[in-house]
Amino acid sequence: MDLLIAGALALVLTLVLGAALTWIVEGHSFALPGSLAALVRTADGLAAGVSLLLSAAALALLPWPLHPAAGRAWVGEPLLIWAAAEGAFLAPLVPGLLAPSPLAARAVVREGQISLAGRVVVWVAVGAALWVGAGWSAAALPGRVLAALGGLLAMPAAAGIGPFAPERSLNLAGAEEGLDEQTARLIGFARAARAGVLLMGLTICSLPLASIAAPAALLLVLAVFVAVALGLKRIGAGQPRVTLPAALRWCWRRALPAAGVGLLYLAIV
Repeated sequence: MDLLIAGALALVLTLVLGAALTWIVEGHSFALPGSLAALVRTADGLAAGVSLLLSAAALALLPWPLHPAAGRAWVGEPLLIWAAAEGAFLAPLVPGLLAPSPLAARAVVREGQISLAGRVVVWVAVGAALWVGAGWSAAALPGRVLAALGGLLAMPAAAGIGPFAPERSLNLAGAEEGLDEQTARLIGFARAARAGVLLMGLTICSLPLASIAAPAALLLVLAVFVAVALGLKRIGAGQPRVTLPAALRWCWRRALPAAGVGLLYLAIV
């Protein structure tokens, strides 16, 4: 029963996170399409729906405060979280790579490579908390800070925000070229929802929540989520799209060293 409750709650929260990130970062609200049944008849719409469900599964597995299934073995299991979240990011790439438009396929490849590079760094930061099991002692604090810093530096690339957003210079529709408006909107919302879940995961794993009462810890997580989302909005304001090599250099040469050193430090201490 607690699994069903956690799954249903996570699905609602995933939709809320997607709507919140869309409103904060992009400055507009999201309206659900009039006919969801019509959307899932297309490969792109179906992939977006699968992405939303896998995002909700990843959120249900995260150890957030007041989790209805807290204490169960699968809550906070890093391999399950990684598999669900990666599935949410990779599923929408399949129909895009098979798109008849070469411009759409090129935009999908760029988006996928940049997001993957950013997510690698975020997973290093998340792994410092979930896999290594580092605490919050004074000795572990430098490693936790470095890992969180690396994850934050990579988050815009992982989420596809600001200068790392989907490419629309060759065509305004980008990877959604040739799709109807409702399907394109659903794809954009699924993109925001999985980015919101990833940001929530990094937030949960970067805060000392165990030492705080659960209601206060939940408020802290939400406050930090909003603060980081506002920071992502400022990063994206007026910034031109970076090239693929520049985006990869940002992830590998700036964000990854910080997260990697933090993880290595925590593994040693």
